[in-house]
Amino acid sequence: MSPTIRAGAAAVLAAAMLLPGICLFAVDRGGAAPRFEMPRLDGAGYVRSNEIFSRYDETFLVFWRSSCPHCVQALLGCERFYREYGGTDITVIGINGDERDVLAAQGVIESNGITFTQAIDAGGTTSASYGVPHETFAVYLVGEGGLVLGVRIDPQGDLGKAMEEMLLSSAGSAARSGDSASGAVAASGAASASAGEERADSSGFSFHGYQRIRLMAVDTRGSDAAGLYGEPLSPLNSVQYRLEIEASKRIAAHLRAGGLLRISSEGREVLESGPEYLGSEWGSAFAEYDAAGFRARLGYYSLSMTPLTVMRWDWDDNPRVGGDTGCGCGGAAAGALLVESLEELGSDLTFEGALLSYVGRNLETRLFYAIPRRAVETSYTAYRYAAEDRARYSLELCGFETRWQRLDRRTGLHWKAGVHAVASFENERSVDFQNLGYSSFDTWTDTWTVSFTAEAPLIRYVRARGEIIAWNRAEEHGILTVDGTTDATSEGEGGIGGIAIETPGRFALMIDYMRLGADFYTPFSALSYDPNAEGARVSAGAPVYRDLAYLSLFYKRLREVDVAAIGMERKQVWLAGASLDLDLGAGIGASLGWLEKKSRRNGEIMRLDERRSAIVASLQRDFARLGVIRLQYERTDGEESSVSPATESGADTYSLYSSVYF
Repeated sequence: MSPTIRAGAAAVLAAAMLLPGICLFAVDRGGAAPRFEMPRLDGAGYVRSNEIFSRYDETFLVFWRSSCPHCVQALLGCERFYREYGGTDITVIGINGDERDVLAAQGVIESNGITFTQAIDAGGTTSASYGVPHETFAVYLVGEGGLVLGVRIDPQGDLGKAMEEMLLSSAGSAARSGDSASGAVAASGAASASAGEERADSSGFSFHGYQRIRLMAVDTRGSDAAGLYGEPLSPLNSVQYRLEIEASKRIAAHLRAGGLLRISSEGREVLESGPEYLGSEWGSAFAEYDAAGFRARLGYYSLSMTPLTVMRWDWDDNPRVGGDTGCGCGGAAAGALLVESLEELGSDLTFEGALLSYVGRNLETRLFYAIPRRAVETSYTAYRYAAEDRARYSLELCGFETRWQRLDRRTGLHWKAGVHAVASFENERSVDFQNLGYSSFDTWTDTWTVSFTAEAPLIRYVRARGEIIAWNRAEEHGILTVDGTTDATSEGEGGIGGIAIETPGRFALMIDYMRLGADFYTPFSALSYDPNAEGARVSAGAPVYRDLAYLSLFYKRLREVDVAAIGMERKQVWLAGASLDLDLGAGIGASLGWLEKKSRRNGEIMRLDERRSAIVASLQRDFARLGVIRLQYERTDGEESSVSPATESGADTYSLYSSVYF
């Protein structure tokens, strides 16, 4: 048996061992509700379970995320229930998992008129302690003293009616048991809740994570075969796996510490290309302090800013090819940027360093420092003859952003404004190339980028938006010339602007114009934004056939801003895509997508004519607490006629994913 197969078998065995544990940590009806203390969404104090469970006879805990359309729609039903039944005996508490974008959650609450109390679940510790499946809407009914009276995981239909049924069911159960039996159950429940609360207080421990396995086969045709996003492909049969477990412990009222364990077959090259920039492929650790809207974190953290500053993947600039299945809450995108990687495309980047943030009502400020790349000190002999990594400088990153928003009562949308700044430095003191035996010094680069963002409501469902680069500067130092060393400086410019139309029925239309100068550069801008390009993009989406399917369309046309030589024609780029996502019920989803990209330069100088097209089909089954299985097929075909004779290439990629979230 090959090492790859043995490793895959070990990962499958680990997944099988984990499955019983997932149910073990779930809190069901009749169990003790774990205690919690979470900051309020508006930054005004804390939400404490011991105060709530002792004050109200029944408390509904609603777990949700602002990125999930189903969750937002369900909140409206919760609000109707709260306005009718909320009072001295019954209350509703929202528990939001968007700690990295608190303003988005605040915006959802304001624009939809949600009035019941909202808390931020930092690190997802509360949802993990209750056993809520990964990024899933859930409702828990907790009685006085902390006994769980009812649980609904990803309920469908009117949430107000579902909450009424939960309330009636708990009351009817108590009535049928009789007074004496009811008293015994209540006493037993109170004892269980007390024991559960004592256990939660004494340990303050929670964990969550995921495990993913992919069986993949790649068949290629011709030379220069590439995948969906242009990644090079070669014939391959592999088993890839990853297990990530994040554990944390609340050491004091506002102090939490924890770590991330990462076991994977992907290798260090995946960490070096993102989105996780960790010093060790085995994981990392953190310590975090939060109080009155302030949060300070040392260690690893996840961050995303804007497409032109710090972001991995911008959904607005890409087709939804083979995109979200099921409820459309941000599932896996088709394809991968690295064949060796199990990463799913997303906006966040994970760094190691320090993060300081403040969240108030309609305002958020963040400052951060990170080391996304460590120095590598390899002698020239080891690099040249032992095939070790070449020596390189460390890369350091720092920046800040401030975002503000205010609800426009006329349209129900938000006025938004933000300033975002980021700087990167290759530390030339981190490696002595001369001492390591290299023939010359390596150059090092410093960059600075400042951008401004804004959104303005126009009419109901329609808003203008944009991002402008105020300053983009790159300095390359230590360039070797015949007269010694010199420096070079470049100034970049650019921006994005357009109109977005989004209705509650999930109809969306976005039209934007973008331009990035030839000298624009920042190390962590979104991957789909290329410098020296300008043009327009249009995307649209709408539900079809009774909301059982969702159709997405995308078109982008760009051209070069500057050309490299006199007389050279500008290169033109066309990108088009379409996808149909189906929700078949019972946790089953399917998708079919098409993508085509063309690049062309006419004329006699560096003539170019390239085309790549792809189709993607996937079938997914969501087993709620047990995980997700997805079967996916991709076919890509490429053609280049700028060379003689014309060349053709293609690839077929077959993937079977198994993902478990806990």
